[in-house]
Amino acid sequence: MYDVEKDKKSFIEFLRVNKIEIVFINMASLVRYAKPIKEVFGNEIRIILMSHGNHSGDFLHLISKPIKKVSFFKKVLNKIRLGFLLATESEFRVKYVDTVVALSETETQIENWFGAKQTLFLPRKLHSDFLKSNPIIGRVGFVGRLDHPPNLQGIEILLDEFNLEQNKSIEIRIVGAPEKIGKQLAKKYSQITYLGELSNDNLETEVATWSIFLNPVWWYSTGASTKLAKAISWGVPIVTTTAGMRGYKWQTGNLLVADTPKQMCSIINKNVFDIQIINSNAIQTQMVANSGFNDYELVEMIKGLLY
Repeated sequence: MYDVEKDKKSFIEFLRVNKIEIVFINMASLVRYAKPIKEVFGNEIRIILMSHGNHSGDFLHLISKPIKKVSFFKKVLNKIRLGFLLATESEFRVKYVDTVVALSETETQIENWFGAKQTLFLPRKLHSDFLKSNPIIGRVGFVGRLDHPPNLQGIEILLDEFNLEQNKSIEIRIVGAPEKIGKQLAKKYSQITYLGELSNDNLETEVATWSIFLNPVWWYSTGASTKLAKAISWGVPIVTTTAGMRGYKWQTGNLLVADTPKQMCSIINKNVFDIQIINSNAIQTQMVANSGFNDYELVEMIKGLLY
């Protein structure tokens, strides 16, 4: 997507004229810009990569869990590409990047494995904008684009487990586009009520009726689960996975956590039929929302890299 050779003359000149000492590179896909900077300026300029997660992790997932059938030749080609991608990600961290700011504690260890000289986990900022909750017993919900593989595969894995348990007293509400996939899910799984896309206001009205907000992220794909931040800010009960909490850190309160579909089904069954339990889980989410890191604390973390 980017042409480093075409761009480098102009941005090298910009760095020189403005006497830039620190360059932040946003996302690993832009890391190739680090090479010409270091070749020209050496240690005069520090390069800090703001990583959204390693690309090879997503690529590996698509190889091992493809959405559709892949030919033998394409499988072999993808494995070769994965090897080159891993080598490239490591090479740039070893040679051209001074620090990697990672999106989770797990990612800091992956960055260390790549050979990063220095790493920092910078947590996502949390907000509180609590909904006026009106939970309906047995109603749970999911929101997300359904043509995004981690979303679609994540909710289908959970729905398959629900089908095995045959618990008809739980209604699963799904919000998201495209409509074609949503209708296919509703046809395949009897417990689903598919709502299509909703406006922001209508979505908040809908989520306020959920006894649990679902965040079924079963693997470490690139990026943090951004919808989790929104759900936390709404102060509603949440069940997530450990992978789904990647990128977040707080001081008080707890979310419901399950790392297998069977565990998540069990937690849902235990937490959506008693209004006192539902309200108690909402209070825990609100405690989480109010105990994240503030601007000053996050800035101090970044400043620690610079001096």
